[in-house]
Amino acid sequence: MSTTPSPLVGLLREEVLPLRAYVPDPKRPPIRLDANESPYPLSDEARDRIAQSLAQLSLERYPDARAFALRQAIADHVGGTWEEIVPGCGSDEVISTLMTALSRPRPGRTRASVLFPTPSFVMYRISSLTHGHTPVEVALGEDFALDEAAMLRALSEHAPNLVFLATPNNPTGNRFDPAVMRRLIEAAPETLFVLDEAYAPFSGETVSGWVAEYANVGVMGTLSKVGLAGARIGWIRLPLTLAAEVDKVRQPFDLGAPSQEMGRLGLTTLWPELSANVEAIRRERARVSAALAELPGLKAHPSDANFLLVSVARDLGAVMDALAAAGISVRRFASAPAPLDRAFRVSIGQPHENDALLATLSMLLS
Repeated sequence: MSTTPSPLVGLLREEVLPLRAYVPDPKRPPIRLDANESPYPLSDEARDRIAQSLAQLSLERYPDARAFALRQAIADHVGGTWEEIVPGCGSDEVISTLMTALSRPRPGRTRASVLFPTPSFVMYRISSLTHGHTPVEVALGEDFALDEAAMLRALSEHAPNLVFLATPNNPTGNRFDPAVMRRLIEAAPETLFVLDEAYAPFSGETVSGWVAEYANVGVMGTLSKVGLAGARIGWIRLPLTLAAEVDKVRQPFDLGAPSQEMGRLGLTTLWPELSANVEAIRRERARVSAALAELPGLKAHPSDANFLLVSVARDLGAVMDALAAAGISVRRFASAPAPLDRAFRVSIGQPHENDALLATLSMLLS
């Protein structure tokens, strides 16, 4: 295999060159608590229902380009009409679609800008760069809350086309204050605020209804965190006229027929089972958080998501080594700014997986 640099590298967007492709660790440790997936496999009954439904699909034909049945199921689940829903292959494609559609620079500027707090979901920054937008990052304040004054200044200075607010936020786990979000939305009526609710099922709260209140709000969702990560189903609910324009940018047949059908089933027939698993994760989150609070040198931050951000006062490297030796993977942020560089994120697993985590940490720290 040749390693000679391609003569076409010079045609790449300059922002792409420093980036690294997202490549998950090929090693699969026995206990994976690093990806914020649901730890619970579907029941045999649910798998049989999916198999029966998928067997009826005409795989020799293209899927429904409108994804009508899926969009109707999403609308029934989050509110609004199916025409307000723009689906995608996970939240990642939805983010990319929005950045492609809303890419016209403001008058007097050479590039569109995209605003988001930090730390937050890494794809906001990466997608901004790959689309040629200017990412504008505003540091979160105390207790990972939105810094309202700094956000307002950034809105005024940069006039972003898009603002992404993940609530609950990844990797901090907290929901943002709805009153603060409303004031920001109302301060910039010509900016689209994308409220990312990937983890909302674990908080018991939603702002999906805000789409009907504001002409500049969209609310994203996904099934990837509640048990169907392999189906890659994401969406955004937008005001009707904007949804029609953004949908023009979506690639034809981007969602295969199996994914569309699994997404429809997940939001209808299978939702009681997925919802029960969400509740089990919430109970385990409370138990694990309380147990971590008893260990010296650790602080589990309050979380409304399916993970905990844990700050480490002692040698973080020793903690990571001990977990790895026990076959437990968590997410570390070694190159992140403080205080994230002294923390790790742990997804809530099944009870026996959480017990292994707690036993390993207790043995090391006690």
